[in-house]
Amino acid sequence: MRIDPSRLHSIRRSSVARVTGEGIEGAGPLRDAAAPRAPGGADQLALSQRAEEIRAARAALAETPEVRAGRVAELKAQIQSGSYRVDPDTVAERILNPRG
Repeated sequence: MRIDPSRLHSIRRSSVARVTGEGIEGAGPLRDAAAPRAPGGADQLALSQRAEEIRAARAALAETPEVRAGRVAELKAQIQSGSYRVDPDTVAERILNPRG
């Protein structure tokens, strides 16, 4: 079937009325049979366990300060006193295994 865009304005209301919220005439309801329905037709949302874990992690991250002021002050004092030392083996290990 080919649709002529110039004739779209002439679609009759009877044609449009055949398509309803319950489905297309003769095709049955459009609802997914497995979808849960709340009483009164209200929408529901069910999150997976992984989504709950991500939500909890984001909430914890939002509460964590971006800068650890105590650690920054400690390192700053070590640098100023000349006692700050970098262990090259630890740096190399962290470069090669950043998550280890």
